[in-house]
Amino acid sequence: MKLDSHDLAALAEQYRTPFYLYDMDAALAHFARLRGQLPDEVELLYCVKANANRRVLASYLAHAQGLDVSSAGEIDCAVAAGFSPSVVSFAGPGKSDDELERAIRHGIRLLSIESPSELRRAARIAERLERVVDITLRVNPLTAPREFPMKMGGISSQFGIPEEEIDPAVELALRTPGIRLRGFHIFSGTNCLDAAAVLANVEQTIAIAARIAERHDLAPEVVNLGGGFGIPYFAGQEALDEPAVTRGMGELLARYRRGRLANTRFLLELGRYLIGRFGVYVARVIDVKVARGNRFVILDGGMNHCFPATGNFGQLIKKNYPVQNLSGAGRESCAQEICGPLCTPIDSMARALESPRAEEGDLIAFLNTGAYCYSASPLLFLGHDTPPEIVCSGGRYEVARARRPTSQF
Repeated sequence: MKLDSHDLAALAEQYRTPFYLYDMDAALAHFARLRGQLPDEVELLYCVKANANRRVLASYLAHAQGLDVSSAGEIDCAVAAGFSPSVVSFAGPGKSDDELERAIRHGIRLLSIESPSELRRAARIAERLERVVDITLRVNPLTAPREFPMKMGGISSQFGIPEEEIDPAVELALRTPGIRLRGFHIFSGTNCLDAAAVLANVEQTIAIAARIAERHDLAPEVVNLGGGFGIPYFAGQEALDEPAVTRGMGELLARYRRGRLANTRFLLELGRYLIGRFGVYVARVIDVKVARGNRFVILDGGMNHCFPATGNFGQLIKKNYPVQNLSGAGRESCAQEICGPLCTPIDSMARALESPRAEEGDLIAFLNTGAYCYSASPLLFLGHDTPPEIVCSGGRYEVARARRPTSQF
């Protein structure tokens, strides 16, 4: 997000702090550029788990070719935003019987099956409802590129069916009443910034699907390539080379899209890459103090609103999110620790941050917080009010989710 495109100080006066702002004008322009570079046989899906705000979802209605969801609640969010269940793909390692039934009753496009037992449960529910459910089998590949910082595949994990065990699952799906096997789903990892690694993963995914199809005399209608496109959060990181990735995908599909994959549609599910860079979290400095040689800057919001900035959301080593002092331009820089107002030492939003000297009343912005921030935060912790989420669309600002008190007293 280009912060100078928005008067964040005016928004802070109007809506009070803390707040989130999502620039959907910029996000949709980015989406259109990416969609225009992808091969025609690739469908671009938005991952609801990245940001499930209803106004954000509705903004993608005329753009995304479908949605990836991870719960029945996200199906409800999708429907409330105007999406048809017929464009929804549902994945996740622990779908309850209630969720499976709700998905089947809704008539979603694809149910990504993560285990043989889940397949059997889905089949029993489909039979009871007198429905036929379209599925993909999620395959956990034997290997995953090391450049993916968080891996779901290539390791022992709860995700998918191990590649070396997939054949019995395919046979089970093909002979089970109420089940229609449409293809395969392979998701190896997330937030990768290396174009060569992303392409190596795509090639491996297509090759695995082709091998399974050949062994079982299948012509898959769908192969879900997963996603994993990353955005740079930390100093020294370079953005993913998007043209290299999209060009390389076109070359790979031209090579592999023949024989049993000649008529296959390929799904690309992205969340962080589509919305992450187009959100900002803004909080105000309420206190500054020096304790034992360290300068602490205390904000009116913290990990309860923007948990990933604390480094406790999958980071192996704490690194600072991109942070800007919106009020301190021109001041000398110094090392300071940015903290939230919570009674826990993990409410540290940035450590040893070299930035303009913060003072009471300053506005502090955390960039690249459009994905996995509001929704991944412990909003009820200690009973602070939740921050409003503001959406900029068509140059206009709208509160898409209002501030509300979390205290139950």
